[in-house]
Amino acid sequence: MNRYPTRSCLLGLLFLFPVLCLQANQFKVLVFADAYDEWHYRNVPVAKESFEKLAELHFFELTFVDRAKDFAKLTFADYDVIVFISANATWLDENKRAEFKEFVHNGGGIVGVHAASATRNMPTPWPWFEKLIGSPFNGHPPKQTGVLTTEEPGFPACLHLPAKWLWTDEWYVFKPPFPDHLNVVLTVDESTYVPDADNNMGDWHPIAWHHEFEGARVFYTAIGHIPEAYRNELFLQHIYGGIAWAAGQQDSLELKGKK
Repeated sequence: MNRYPTRSCLLGLLFLFPVLCLQANQFKVLVFADAYDEWHYRNVPVAKESFEKLAELHFFELTFVDRAKDFAKLTFADYDVIVFISANATWLDENKRAEFKEFVHNGGGIVGVHAASATRNMPTPWPWFEKLIGSPFNGHPPKQTGVLTTEEPGFPACLHLPAKWLWTDEWYVFKPPFPDHLNVVLTVDESTYVPDADNNMGDWHPIAWHHEFEGARVFYTAIGHIPEAYRNELFLQHIYGGIAWAAGQQDSLELKGKK
């Protein structure tokens, strides 16, 4: 028996190698959704299922964790993008904070969803993380339907969105003054729902944005309180567009004639 590969076998392997390379995942994503958060734990199983489908659809490698202790055990440098779904990193100890900062400074991507900005009442404040996300959550009126406006239709998280669209959520307001360096991609029209005296921002109410921070691309969207949102294709594509941009795979497009 010939124990050595034949010439035809070697040629076959050479032809197969590029195919295997083409099937490789585009980038690695770490998602942290806190299953012990009293306000958002119902989102976690729905989000996990949907992110697994997103990973298959868009060819990225997914690690999904729902416990803080599991998140803290991971090596952040192993990933291209870290996604916080109604979770944050303010509770990390000093060593893991330093590692997380290094991830950001080395160009790692960050995506925050909904309560990722709810850091004001955390037992271990981290002002640096608040600046990373962009602006801290300051409150919200009861859940209700409002009209969103797409402010940057060429941004990857907004390419599929209509100019105006109905959405039901907790309409987060943010600590004033709102930072003017953030690139706002979505706003909500407060005249289309009922804000209360303590939870309003007036005529300009940002709800999603992006910016670059100390080497990282950061995308944040405040929508996503309701579990069923994580089964909504419009919303999931919105998040994936932010992930692709944060990973450096996609840049904003100039869409002329669309308002």
